[in-house]
Amino acid sequence: MQKPINKNLSPSELSFFCMQIAMILKSGMLISEGIDWMYNDIKEGNVKNALFSLKNRLSEKVPLHKAMKDTGYFPSYIINMTQIGNVTGKLEDVMSSLSEYYDREDFLKGKIKNSIFYPAMLFVMMSFVIILLVTKIFPIFEGMLEELGAASNDSSFLISFSNGIMAGRIAMASVIIIMVLILLIFILNKTKNGKNKLYRFLAKFALTKSIMNKITAYRFSSALSLLLNSGMNIDSSIDMLLDIVEDPILKEKIQICKNSMSSGELFLDSVNELSLFSSMYIQMLNTGQRTGEMDVVMKKLTNIYENEADQAINNFVALIEPVLVGILSAVIGVILISVMLPLMNIMSSIG
Repeated sequence: MQKPINKNLSPSELSFFCMQIAMILKSGMLISEGIDWMYNDIKEGNVKNALFSLKNRLSEKVPLHKAMKDTGYFPSYIINMTQIGNVTGKLEDVMSSLSEYYDREDFLKGKIKNSIFYPAMLFVMMSFVIILLVTKIFPIFEGMLEELGAASNDSSFLISFSNGIMAGRIAMASVIIIMVLILLIFILNKTKNGKNKLYRFLAKFALTKSIMNKITAYRFSSALSLLLNSGMNIDSSIDMLLDIVEDPILKEKIQICKNSMSSGELFLDSVNELSLFSSMYIQMLNTGQRTGEMDVVMKKLTNIYENEADQAINNFVALIEPVLVGILSAVIGVILISVMLPLMNIMSSIG
């Protein structure tokens, strides 16, 4: 069998893998035997390719985290967490927590994609209507109106119609420009630099700022909860977060938090300066730190911000859909009225 090309697994695939490993450990089966069983059970796909590389490395008696790193399919986060699980003897718990973590990440990304899909499809369909009117329907009306206008000897109708045609062409040009910009954003989002710029724009844009803040808080609490639950202390967890977080806004906040802690500030004071959590949630963290249950409080905050982010996305979609429909309908209506009124006036004058 030809060696597969390395490719990172998706969040849903990582969640499936971690859950399977947790089940293997719980059953008492050796990891190498479990990987063989998983490989034979899966018919095809990226997970099977990853398992093929993984079982070959495990057959050479290398540790699981080292084998995962050598395959090239797994992100550094899951590799580091696997190593921590091995050292602390909590690999089963770590794998179960990782499965839940990637489940939430998959749900969040799916929610964002689905929320964008319907408004985008609506915009595309309306755009095609405008383009069809300007390129196909208007030339037919233009020929008819020129004949009727010549017969009526009233150039004002032709001028009014020409203004309607011009408005339609301006609308079509605007639609094409917007579609090109959307395409450029999509292409930029495929690159790391472009994705970082898009994150920064959304974090500052008035309509999406609140949503991005909730998503940032959710990801911070989710990752930190997992690290603390694995047995790591606060300082080590913050250091590791810098290596595993991809969100540029969150990475900056974590770096600020680390710098503050390095200068002697307490963790809660450093987090409070980031404006990630409200004062009530900071008080919850304070209680969690005093009782030694910081990981439990972080998990609770993860659930809270996950729900808040979900609700914020739903509210945004509920707002943007009728606004988009109203704007595009108004544009099409103005174009049609600009064209049809002159035609009706000429026909009535001739009659």
